[in-house]
Amino acid sequence: MSQNQYPAFRWFVLFALLFGTIANGVILIWPAPLMQHIAEALHADLGAVTGALMVAFTILVSVFAVIGGICLDRFGFLPTMLVSLGVMTVATLLVPFCSHSFGAMVLVRMLQGAGGGPTMAAVGVVAVNWFPINQRGIVTGIQGVGISLGIALGFAFVPMAFLKTGSFAAAGTWMVLFPIISILLFLAVAFGPKPPVHNASEDGLAPDTEGDFKVASKLPVFYLGIVLIFLFSWLGQAFNDLTPVYLSAPAPLGMGHGMMVAGKFMGMVQIANMIGSVIGGLLMAKVLKGNAKIAVCAGFLLVAVAAYAVKSPAIAGNLGILPLAMFAAGFFQGFIAPNILAFASMHFPSHIVGKICGLWMGLGIFGGTVGVVVGATLLHKTGGYQASLTMVALVSLVGLVGSLFLNPPAVFSTAKKGKVGLSLGAH
Repeated sequence: MSQNQYPAFRWFVLFALLFGTIANGVILIWPAPLMQHIAEALHADLGAVTGALMVAFTILVSVFAVIGGICLDRFGFLPTMLVSLGVMTVATLLVPFCSHSFGAMVLVRMLQGAGGGPTMAAVGVVAVNWFPINQRGIVTGIQGVGISLGIALGFAFVPMAFLKTGSFAAAGTWMVLFPIISILLFLAVAFGPKPPVHNASEDGLAPDTEGDFKVASKLPVFYLGIVLIFLFSWLGQAFNDLTPVYLSAPAPLGMGHGMMVAGKFMGMVQIANMIGSVIGGLLMAKVLKGNAKIAVCAGFLLVAVAAYAVKSPAIAGNLGILPLAMFAAGFFQGFIAPNILAFASMHFPSHIVGKICGLWMGLGIFGGTVGVVVGATLLHKTGGYQASLTMVALVSLVGLVGSLFLNPPAVFSTAKKGKVGLSLGAH
């Protein structure tokens, strides 16, 4: 079908998904600025409360990204998103009733994470059903802004709500406005135009068949997607967790710039990541003509260069050069995950894209936990951040090597299969 047959309403659908992702980011981060007050109210250790409330959310997001991907393909985009955001809303409204029990607060965080999981998988489904193939990189790039923007808004609004109410439970509950607004947006989508009937041949794919997911699950490129998201999560989480202390702590542990300067630089990384997500998608779609592999390779390579540069005392100690390296680290991280998900939406049958994106995101996100553990272990053993940041660069280079094999699976293509070459997706 021509691009003109895709309704302009598709951009509102994308906005609804973007806002749902922002809501997920806000609900993810809301306890973080108030963790000391939460620990005092629960009469529990600060470290234990921090770990339990954040890890509970992260694990359930990962699990329900996988489950949500299955639901997206089986029950459809709108029912899955309305149910998941409904769970997030109810869980957030329960905060005041659970604010004096450690176990109850962990349960609330688990429910919030379960509600947020499907948004991690939904972008592939929206891209393949609502947008022509040449716009799918732009779609995943725009949606990639959501979590970072949600985290930024959470850090802005949660302390304000706490100062107004004097209660961490009230402040957290006020954040329910984000998933409620998101539900209203998706209800508006329900009454709008329907997506066009998807024609696989126009994407260069063979018609959908019942056994497509079974076929896909036997392709090495299917598992490569999980590995690449795992490596991306590793390097991103490790860089975001390790760099603030490295920049702020006094020598010999760190660079001695202080907490305020380090905080500004990490804010710059988040902003750069949002910009990179959008520009990376545009670059892949418009300049690289849909070649996601080149964009992902460039992302991994340049993140490796930027992380290694930040590790260098000559650069990290120079406030004239350091901002460039920090911006580059965030900017080129934005090239990676959105374009990997765009690859899935362009080269796998539409009726299994939800499952694939859910599995890639749900399993791959555990790389963030591994990255933090490995970074902390290296810090403990070496007494400094050099080895930990070097590991971030090395993981990025491993991602570069892996992304060289990110080739479209020929088994789903209608094109004549000539010499496939070096393709993990070929048969």
